[in-house]
Amino acid sequence: MQTSIFENDISMPDVVKNAVSGVLPSFIGTSDDGEIASLSIQLAAAFSDHDDFKSVMADKNEARDEAERKLVAGFEKNLGLLVQKTWVEKADESMKEEMLQRIDTLCHNLVNYDYHRALSEFLPVLHDVVYLLFGSLAKQASFLEYAVRIDPDFGFFWFYINNLPPHDGWSEEKCRAAVLLGIFFLATF
Repeated sequence: MQTSIFENDISMPDVVKNAVSGVLPSFIGTSDDGEIASLSIQLAAAFSDHDDFKSVMADKNEARDEAERKLVAGFEKNLGLLVQKTWVEKADESMKEEMLQRIDTLCHNLVNYDYHRALSEFLPVLHDVVYLLFGSLAKQASFLEYAVRIDPDFGFFWFYINNLPPHDGWSEEKCRAAVLLGIFFLATF
């Protein structure tokens, strides 16, 4: 992991440094569904959350389901608008239209509680959206450094999604937390 970019920057908030060096590795390494909510709330704090994500990670009930639906709807609206408003080269116009369809499919899987599939779709969708926004720069190894410089929150988000390992053996709850964390960041960014 490229943790030094976060750990060596004195202006980086401690919550982000702690998330990079401790919370994210713990989240990735745990198989205990009981720890997942706590760790994901700590990661949300590194995304500048002020306790809003707690309602999404609460014990299963009607209020949690409503908070999740609201989060997914906000994500779909924000990301859809971002993709629609992004200027792209003529060669990438079809990719832009495809992205809108993929975002719709991702959100459909989320509202149907298919979190393994949603997480599998989420990561490639994000990489392609970032490509639409930043062009070939997004595919360069130095993009993380660039992302941290332009916006430390976005930089940590990019670090987060690029450090999620294959999740084939993950529980449904862990996949849910991982994808909803990313959606939370984008819905509130």
